[in-house]
This record gives sequence, C-alpha cells and structure tokens, in this order.
Amino acid sequence: MNVRIMRGGVALAMAAALALSGCAGNETSGGDSGGDTKAAESTKEPAAALVDAANKLQQESFKAVINMGDQGTMNGVMDPVKKTGEFILEAESEGTDIKTEMRIVDGANYIRITMPGSDIPGMDGKTWRKLNGAGGTGTIGAFDATDTVRSLEAATDVKWAGDDTVTGTIDLSKAGKQLGMGAADVEKLGAKTVPFEAGIDGEGRLTRYTLTIPAVGTQPEVKMDMTYSDFGVPVDIKAPAASEIVTS
Repeated sequence: MNVRIMRGGVALAMAAALALSGCAGNETSGGDSGGDTKAAESTKEPAAALVDAANKLQQESFKAVINMGDQGTMNGVMDPVKKTGEFILEAESEGTDIKTEMRIVDGANYIRITMPGSDIPGMDGKTWRKLNGAGGTGTIGAFDATDTVRSLEAATDVKWAGDDTVTGTIDLSKAGKQLGMGAADVEKLGAKTVPFEAGIDGEGRLTRYTLTIPAVGTQPEVKMDMTYSDFGVPVDIKAPAASEIVTS
C-alpha cells in the first residue's frame, strides 16, 4: 500500500530518494570519504567528471548523512549493488518527536514510523508496512532507490568551483520525476531550474550533493545537504519478520 506523507514526511520522501540513489567508488576505502584527495579529477572537463561520478554511484556501499535543517537529519547505510540499506530520520514536527525507519532489502521497501499517541499500524513504532510500487504526490510508495542520481544527467552550466567541487543547475522539467516531483507540480513552478553543488574526490566519487527542492502547492521548500563516506562498509540489513508486517 501507499503511505501518505504526514507532518513534514515529504522531507523523508525526498531524503530517502536522494540518499538511496547511491554513492560509491571504484575501491573499498573503509572510513575515508576521499574528500581530502584533490588529485586529477579537477583536470577533467567538469560535466564529464560529474557524469563519471554519477556512474560510480552504483558500485559500492556507503554511509550517508542527510541534513534537512529544521526538518531533521537522516542517517543511513546503503549497498546499491545488493539494493539493501537502512535509513533513520528523527525529527520534531508540530511539537511531536517522530522517528521514521526505512529498510530496503533486495529492492523491497519497508517503513515503520514511531509517532507518540498513534495506534495506526505502521505508525505505532512496532509494526512495519511493505511499500508497493504505486505512488503519487505526497506518497513514498514509488521512488526507485537508484533513480534520483539520474537527475544529474539533466545538469547544465556545470563548472569547477574549486579542486573538488562542481556547481551547476538541474532542469526540473527533465529531472523532476527523479527528484520525487510529479509533472503537475513541475508545471506549477515559475522557474524550472535549481542550482546544485557537488563534491567529487580524487577517485571520482561523489562525496557531497546539495540542492533545494522548491516549494510547490502545500509542500514546503526542502534543502537537502547530503554527505557520503565509509565506502565499502559492510551492509547486513534483514527484512522485518513476517509477523511484524501489517497488510491492512
């Protein structure tokens, strides 16, 4: 079933989609994010370096931290090859502390929300829901764990802004779907391009990706500041037990 976004849950949808897009490199490097290496990548044409970094995002496991300001911070781990990972968002919304857990196991997505006072299955902090592939505006049932990175294919005006940083713009009319926006939402936007900044280490790996999803309709603006590290970290996430998954 779909899970309707509640109390700022759009941040979870976007953060999960972006985080699960993957970030990786060619070699296992343990806890090193690679950010201190500024070698030959900066000699590449910037758009080519960005494309190369995007292509490497699917090759190795990583840890991620996604800072969303007042909407909370998400921490997680992901193996894009196995399509397995786990992300936890803890945030305060309307005076209530909410914890959202998401597990991805063999490409299947499970979610559990702990919302004080709620006895709704899947939101009681005890039971999980398995998300199906259907979705729509305000839901998190349809994002592809590896799809968001394709938004970088719509990057234009890409420039080096230092030895390890590129900047540019993303055309939402081409990449809105990958960023969790429906076509109708994109049409409502006045400006359909947004700036982004990306960090690329000396091994060509993406170590940082920052952009702002603009406000549209009743959904607020969401700034995503994502960092990636610990490439090659072991990822051993199990699906919830069948007895913990609700189906109605």
